[in-house]
Amino acid sequence: MKFTKLEQIKNWRRFLHENPELSLKEYKTTEFIRNELDKMGLEYEAPMDTATVVKLYGKGEKYIVLRADIDALPIKEMNDIEFRSKNDGVMHACGHDAHATMLLGAINELSEISKSKDLDINILAIFQPSEESFGGANLLIENYNFDKYEIIGSFALHINPDYEEGTIISRIGPIMASCNEFAVNIKGKSAHVGKREEGINALNAAIQIYSQVQAIPTYDLDSKHTNIIHTGIVRAGEVMNSVPENAFLEGTIRTYDKDDFEIIEKRIVEICQGVSLSTKCEVVPEIRAGYPAVINSEILYDKSVNAAKKAKANHITRKDPYLLGEDFSFFGKIAPINYSFIGVRNNELGYTSGLHTPTLQLREEALIFGIDYFVEIAKSFGKE
Repeated sequence: MKFTKLEQIKNWRRFLHENPELSLKEYKTTEFIRNELDKMGLEYEAPMDTATVVKLYGKGEKYIVLRADIDALPIKEMNDIEFRSKNDGVMHACGHDAHATMLLGAINELSEISKSKDLDINILAIFQPSEESFGGANLLIENYNFDKYEIIGSFALHINPDYEEGTIISRIGPIMASCNEFAVNIKGKSAHVGKREEGINALNAAIQIYSQVQAIPTYDLDSKHTNIIHTGIVRAGEVMNSVPENAFLEGTIRTYDKDDFEIIEKRIVEICQGVSLSTKCEVVPEIRAGYPAVINSEILYDKSVNAAKKAKANHITRKDPYLLGEDFSFFGKIAPINYSFIGVRNNELGYTSGLHTPTLQLREEALIFGIDYFVEIAKSFGKE
């Protein structure tokens, strides 16, 4: 960093951490970000109430996207720190306060480079709402005309407490899974347990559906592929001495392969149809589309590796993708993407808690690598 001070980074990150807001309600967060952009003398667009798009001008007609998400989670913070969340029951437990901070720092650096006419690529720096729910990236793409720009690549960073400070982690191809949901509503017929033959048992149908759905990865999908079909909710019955009339199952589907997802979707429907016939229950399955898999472009990967090295970070190529979901995948609609992680683990300070936990913590010093990484990504364009 040449123009941004560590004290600024701490002030940005700690204000955002103290004031977390849930998806599509990031009003104070957005006000703060826009005020900081005003201080930098930068113009921006507001395609959504809590989405902010900053344009930094370089040479030529081409653009890249640098993106940070800004929403928080409904988690009560358990950290004993001065800048603990003031919004009880809401916390930046996924590090989006750090993401917004890194992008503010990168904008501050790149705006100075732009003023000196040394920037060889135009930049759209995006503060995106609602990554944790509602698919904010997709909402933004629907509400903003990205087609008016010649975008040749989109980049994002996510903190990762699995890796030590000073590391940037990525891979070619899938790095995050698609995240879809399924639900099954089952209707039977109630009867007194003493006359159970007069009823139709919805719980029996639910048990069969659960068992058969869990077997899909074993018997219907390529065994070399990694897939998860997880049923997290099962409800059935009304009282303990009657035949259950109603049952409900709900779960998530995680996969990297579009063809695998299509097979899973087809098999869930077929299983429900078969169980409906065998149990006489009315069975209604629902597949809810979520986030596609995040697939990193091969053509951007060398830029990511080189930018990490120039940022004095240790670049790590991750062997396997994560079975976590991320809506940055939607940016793949407009250009090739690269999604990387930045390590924030500090064993000495005990900063080892995972994402989506009430004790996630990090040092702002670790974010300097992310700011410099974004700057080096931008500087790499036009140098080919």
